[in-house]
Amino acid sequence: MNKWSIPENLVNKKFISPKELKETLGISLPTVYRLIESRKLPFFKIGKSLRFLREDIIDYLETHRIDHIM
Repeated sequence: MNKWSIPENLVNKKFISPKELKETLGISLPTVYRLIESRKLPFFKIGKSLRFLREDIIDYLETHRIDHIM
């Protein structure tokens, strides 16, 4: 069970763009593209556009969560 909430800008969206992902996670666009290139984050390519499924982003965040700092 997660202890954080889904950011407001993702609540009603099924797909998000790389720019929206960057803004939501507070990471750089090159970092988003590194996650894509390394296939660490599932994505869809529709024409020349990339899109992420909201549930995939949430799953990624859950699996990379560190609960306790040592």
